[in-house]
Amino acid sequence: MTLFIESFSTDQLLPPWQSLGMRMWNFVIPIEAALIEAHLRLRFNAAAPDQAPYFYTPLPGKTYGMLCVAKHDNFSSTYEHKFGWDTTRHTELCWTFPVLRHPIGPGNLLLEPEMVWIQPFAFIDNSYVMFSAREIWGTEMDMASLRMEEGVTPDELMIDMAIEGMARFDPKARSQSIGCMRMGLKPTTANADLEILLQGDPDLDAFVDILIGAGIFTGSFDDSGTAAPGGMEVNTLRQFRDVFDMDRSAYRAIISSRTQHGNISNVEFFSGEDTVLEFLWSDSLKETLQAMFGKRVRYPTSQLTTKAPNLGAPGTPPTNWDLDYMPVDVALVISYTADARYRIEKTLHTYGQTA
Repeated sequence: MTLFIESFSTDQLLPPWQSLGMRMWNFVIPIEAALIEAHLRLRFNAAAPDQAPYFYTPLPGKTYGMLCVAKHDNFSSTYEHKFGWDTTRHTELCWTFPVLRHPIGPGNLLLEPEMVWIQPFAFIDNSYVMFSAREIWGTEMDMASLRMEEGVTPDELMIDMAIEGMARFDPKARSQSIGCMRMGLKPTTANADLEILLQGDPDLDAFVDILIGAGIFTGSFDDSGTAAPGGMEVNTLRQFRDVFDMDRSAYRAIISSRTQHGNISNVEFFSGEDTVLEFLWSDSLKETLQAMFGKRVRYPTSQLTTKAPNLGAPGTPPTNWDLDYMPVDVALVISYTADARYRIEKTLHTYGQTA
């Protein structure tokens, strides 16, 4: 199911991919282990139709995830060494967190686990890359309008996202551009010393150790351009719905891919207390937001003082930002510039083909 009929129009879609000079912002967010467990139970641990030879669990202790916003200005496929062929630009946002993947041994016993990353949702402003991410990688990626702007000082950072959806489900409602997320740093925010930020917080310190081990902001490439060992192993659930029964999957598999960073520069850290991160509550997104972040207090207005932009298409009604705002606590912010490599490693399990 991962073979692709090659043509001049699809070479750009084929993995592996590279992104040169990617600009990344990572927002580290505390998340309840029960929410992670519920997602794993529904997506990865469910028998459909057979049981995968793995069982996924949250990490022990206090758990964190990362909301990652990346701006790719030089993004291309390296399939069959076509380096830099037909580059494209896009901005993406994804929500990801680490979990433990336990092999299931004889007697249904869980064996020594490995740590992998899960990406429950992602948004992107490039339909070409979205198609490839969904159909080849199996990523839960949807289209969005994304604006990411940086200024001379950190507090000039503004990231806004809107989607095509419905603020309220109603028989007469029409799809429109609706606000989805806003984030920015508070006035007078300055970059901070990581050791000072981690003092007295062993749980956050342990999570940063995970990031360092994965080479998120400390990775490198060797002289041949190959990433050093490590990186993030990402597991995605790739599915095709049955056209005759949408409650079933005609094809379902767990795909393993790897993300690696190198040539990293401009690494800066910021306190989560200096960050405003808000999701906007709409009928199109509330199920996803509640499943990932739980029940949180919502407010009728944004905590950001900057005016929200119009991200709607020309000739259409302006983006609707008149929704409830759900703030999310941030523990740490990391920004950096890097080259990135993305590749599929293997299919871990195809459901319904167990010997």
